[in-house]
Amino acid sequence: MSSTPISELVVAYDPGTLIERVERRRRLVRSRIVSLVITIVLMVAIYLWLGDRLQGAGFFTVYGLVFAVSIAWVVGSVIAYRRARGQLAALGTGTAIRIGPPGIEVAGLAAPWSAVSSIATAIPGRGRRPVLRLLLADGRRSDLPLDQVVVYPATLDGTVRAFSAGRFGVDLSALDN
Repeated sequence: MSSTPISELVVAYDPGTLIERVERRRRLVRSRIVSLVITIVLMVAIYLWLGDRLQGAGFFTVYGLVFAVSIAWVVGSVIAYRRARGQLAALGTGTAIRIGPPGIEVAGLAAPWSAVSSIATAIPGRGRRPVLRLLLADGRRSDLPLDQVVVYPATLDGTVRAFSAGRFGVDLSALDN
């Protein structure tokens, strides 16, 4: 059985992960709204049932706190849903990563191996998604969120090492945290 050598690795953008995230967040918003409605109905029912015995600042403080927590959950869920939709809208099209003997391309930034300074995974900020970062010797850089492609970072590392003749690898240390 003979195998033909791979001339290059081409990875296209894949919306699958982001679509699943948007759907998950949409369901979460719905469930939080249902939970808020149930909370309000229960609070009103308790007030109507025990209203004459529930007086004073303590009662209103507890009710206010329960209502505020429920509203905070809904607002947080809506914010997460909107962020997920924004990430899906920012998804690129076409080729996300191309690695071959002449060089590498990440999110539209292509360079020969001689112009590459480093290739690494990074987390650009707290609460941000991990990215594949290509940094060129002239200071240009390209960041590609890893959830926009379906490829294991270790696969990228091996491919980069093979096609760059061992000069480069993908620094995966940011994913260890």
